[in-house]
Amino acid sequence: MSVKAPSRERHTCEAYNSGSTMARTLETLEPGTPVYAGATRVGTVTGVYAEGDARSAELIAVHWDARGADVAVPATEIEDVEENGVHLLRRESDQYADLAPFDPTRFPTMRRLT
Repeated sequence: MSVKAPSRERHTCEAYNSGSTMARTLETLEPGTPVYAGATRVGTVTGVYAEGDARSAELIAVHWDARGADVAVPATEIEDVEENGVHLLRRESDQYADLAPFDPTRFPTMRRLT
């Protein structure tokens, strides 16, 4: 009688799928997706951009409600993407006062993904 060992492959696939979706999710964000700093809704996604022919997102254009204008949020500032929206690393909206205004002409090598 043989005893079948549990499959490690299934667990590896599950871990890969659950841990590797962020870049793919960023690339497919829809305009209008809410953006949060902590529990505060700070704006909405207006576009996702990659450098040149790259497939991974480099920055997210966000209409920042308090400024009434679009800002460039580096992908490195995004902590998580959930069903309810994009969650930024810093918890307070005033910690993002240093974000540059987003003007596509200032980023000539960027290509819009969504």
